[in-house]
Amino acid sequence: MKNSSMHFSMKWKLIISFSVIAIIFMAVAFYQSHKINMVHSSMERQKTEMEKRITVSRMTQFLQELNREETSLAESSDLELVDFFRDKQQQFETDLTAVTFEAGTVAYENLDLLHNQAKEYFGYFDELVQTMEDDSMDPLEVLEKIDATHTKSLALNQEMLKTNEQLYNSAAGNARQAQDDSFTILSDTTSMTTYAAILVFCFTIIIAIMLIRSFLAPVHKLQEALRKISEGDLRHQINSPYNDELGKLSHHFDHMVERVRDMLQQTHSVASSLAVYSHSFQQASSITAHTNHDIVSTIQEISGGADQQAVQSEQSSNLILELEQGVNEITEYTEVMVLTSQTANDNSRKGSAAVTSLQKVSEHSRVSIGKVYEALTVLSEQSKEISKITNSITEISNQTNVLSLNAAIEAALAGAYGKGFTVIATEVRKLSMQTKESSLYIGNMINEWQTSMVELQQYMMETKENLEVQDAKIAETHLSFEAIDQSIEEISRQIEQIHDKVNVTRTNNSRLAESVHCVASIAEETAAGVQEVNASSIQQDNAIRNIAQQAVEINEISQKLFQEINLFKINEDVVEEDMVSVVDVSE
Repeated sequence: MKNSSMHFSMKWKLIISFSVIAIIFMAVAFYQSHKINMVHSSMERQKTEMEKRITVSRMTQFLQELNREETSLAESSDLELVDFFRDKQQQFETDLTAVTFEAGTVAYENLDLLHNQAKEYFGYFDELVQTMEDDSMDPLEVLEKIDATHTKSLALNQEMLKTNEQLYNSAAGNARQAQDDSFTILSDTTSMTTYAAILVFCFTIIIAIMLIRSFLAPVHKLQEALRKISEGDLRHQINSPYNDELGKLSHHFDHMVERVRDMLQQTHSVASSLAVYSHSFQQASSITAHTNHDIVSTIQEISGGADQQAVQSEQSSNLILELEQGVNEITEYTEVMVLTSQTANDNSRKGSAAVTSLQKVSEHSRVSIGKVYEALTVLSEQSKEISKITNSITEISNQTNVLSLNAAIEAALAGAYGKGFTVIATEVRKLSMQTKESSLYIGNMINEWQTSMVELQQYMMETKENLEVQDAKIAETHLSFEAIDQSIEEISRQIEQIHDKVNVTRTNNSRLAESVHCVASIAEETAAGVQEVNASSIQQDNAIRNIAQQAVEINEISQKLFQEINLFKINEDVVEEDMVSVVDVSE
C-alpha cells in the first residue's frame, strides 16, 4: 500500500487553509496601515502648508499696514505712530521667522530675499525716525530727506508684497500637491482593498472545493468497497494512497479484509481435511461393522479387526486434535473480526453524528434567512404604503395650490378688501409648493429604498438557494455514512454467523473425540481375551454404528461449512478445485 508523504490529515488541511487566509488578511491589514500612515503624513504636510499659506497671507496684511503706518508717519511727522509701527514690525518678523521652505527651491530663495528686503525696509524706517528726531538739521533738508526715504520705502514695500505673493503661491502649490498625494494614496488603498477582497474570495472558494474533493473521493471509495464486501467479494481492497484519517480507516479496513480472507482460506483448508478424513473414517467404520459380523465365526478375524480399528482410532484422534486446533484459531480470528467491525461501526456513527450536527446548523441558517426575507417583504409593503401616503400628500398639495390660486384671484377681484386674504393665499400656495417638493423628495427616497430592498431580497434568495444546495450535499454525505454503517453491521452479522458455525463444529469435534476414545477402549478389551468376544463384539458393533453416524454428520457439517465459505469470493480457482475434490471423495 502506497502512502503519500505530502498528503496531510484533515485537521492539518483545515489548519493550513485558514492560516493562509489569515495571513492574507494580515498582509492586507499591514498594507492598509502603511497606506494610512502615508495618508496621515500627507495630511500633516498639507496642514503645515495651509498654516504656512495663512501665515504668508497674514504677512501681506502686515506689510500693507506697515506701509500705511510709514506713510502716515512720513506725512504727519508724528512720532507717536512709531510705537504702532514697531508692534506691526514685531508681528511681521514673528510670522516671517515661522515660515520655512525646503532648501534649494525657488520658494526658499524668495524667503531669503524677503528677509533681506525686510532688513532693508526697517532700516529705511529707522533712518526716517532718526531724521525726524534730529533737531540740528534744517527743516527743508529734513522734509527732502523724509520724502526720499519714504519713496524708497514705498518702492521696497511693493517689492516685498510681490515677493510675499510668490511665497503665497508656493505655499498654496505645496498644499495642493499634498492634497493630490493624499487622494492618490487613498485611491491606491481602495483599489488594493478591492483586489485583496476578490483574491481572498477566490482563494477561499478554491480551498473549499479542494477540501470537499479530498473528503468525498476517499468516502466514495470506502463506500464502494463496503458495497462489494457486503455482497461477499473479499478480493476487493481500497488501497488508499493517503495517510489522513480516512486513509488510515481505509488501511485498517484493508487489513481487516486480508485477515478475514486468510481466516476463511484456513477454514476452507480445515473443512477440506475434515471432509476427507470424515469420509475415510466413515469407510473405516463400515469395514469395522462388516468385520463385526464375522467375529462370531472366527476370533482371529476379530483380533485383526480390533488391531485395524485401534490404528484407525489413533489416526482419527490425531486428525481430531488438528481439527480442534484449526477450530480454535478460527474462533480467535472471528473474535478479532467482531472487535474490528465494532470499531469501524463506531467511527462511521461518529461521522454520521458530525454530519447531522452540520445539517442542523445549515437548517437553522436557512430558517434565519427566511425570517430576514419575510421581514424585508413586510418592510417593502410598508414602503409601498408610505409611497401611497406621499402621493396623497402630493395630490393634496396640488389641490391646495389650485385653491390658493383661486383665492388669490378672488382677493384680486375684491380689491383693497382682499389684500390681507391675498397674503394668506400666497403663503398657502408657498406652503403647498414646499409640501409638494418634500413629498416628491420623500417619494424618491422611498423608491431608492424599495430598489435596494429588491436587490437585498435577490441576494437573500441566492443565499437561501446556496444553503439548500449545501443541505442536499450534507444529506448525501449523511446517506453515505448510513450506507457504510449498514454494510459494517451486515459484515458483523455474517462474522457472528461464522463464529456460531465454528462453535457447532467444536462441539461435534468433542463428540467425535469421545467416540474415538470409546473405540480405542473397545479395541483394547477385544484384544484382551477371546472369552469376552461376544460382549465386546456387541459393544463394538454399537460403537461402530455411532461412529458411522457421527462420520456422516461430520461430513454434512463440512459441506455446510463449504456452503457458508462460498458466500465470500476469496480465490475462485482454489475454491472450485477444493469443491471438486470434496465431491469426488464423497462419491
